[in-house]
Amino acid sequence: MKKIVLALTFLCSSMFADKITIFAASDLKFALDDIKKEFLKENKNDEIEMIYGSSGKGMHQIENGAPFDIFFSANMDFVEKLYKQGDVSSKPKMYALGRVVIWSNHKNFNSSKGFENLKEPWVKKIAIANPTHAPYGEKAKQAMESLNIYDTLKSKFVLGENISQTVAFIESGGADIGVIALSLALAPNIANGEFNSYYLIDNKLHKPLEQGYGITKIGSKKELSQKFYDFMETSNANEIMKKYGFVK
Repeated sequence: MKKIVLALTFLCSSMFADKITIFAASDLKFALDDIKKEFLKENKNDEIEMIYGSSGKGMHQIENGAPFDIFFSANMDFVEKLYKQGDVSSKPKMYALGRVVIWSNHKNFNSSKGFENLKEPWVKKIAIANPTHAPYGEKAKQAMESLNIYDTLKSKFVLGENISQTVAFIESGGADIGVIALSLALAPNIANGEFNSYYLIDNKLHKPLEQGYGITKIGSKKELSQKFYDFMETSNANEIMKKYGFVK
């Protein structure tokens, strides 16, 4: 009898368990991983697969039928576009305004010098995310154009596919310095490390980095998609987002 009860319990748990796949901008890696942990404390039988990459590439994959249930984009426009096309079914919501920083693990980096660091003799390579499809790269370009230094520096650029790869270039020595997301500068691997200072770029130097999310057409068929979508507005999720520098 005990075995039958256990089998029925397992069967019922499996029947009501659900799984979703979330595509998210790379700047959300640490924040969303923490939010996922909190969410699954209340939804123990469910599964969430996280895929991180550049927002532009994520948008194109969804347009081409990729099986993502929720899309988090560092550029709200990408979610709005998918919504108008019918690829996103829920009305897009803004989850934060992104902030951009200059960061380096080089011994000569001085955060108080701001953009002047980029002109120093020790800087041979500057990492930024690819401006053509990565929103943080676009904002890095806009900020430097506002200061009339973009054309002067662009021969030194090393372009990351996304903002996480941009950080990796700096950490590995493939670039001496770079422009990255504040959320990644606040992540444990940098914030708790030896090189934890950064220069916060004035957001008046670039257009607002409005970031948004929505449930895809595929995801609308799953109850778990709506549950996670709604969880993003809870106090627990908001506190985690603030921890990583995401504010509305």
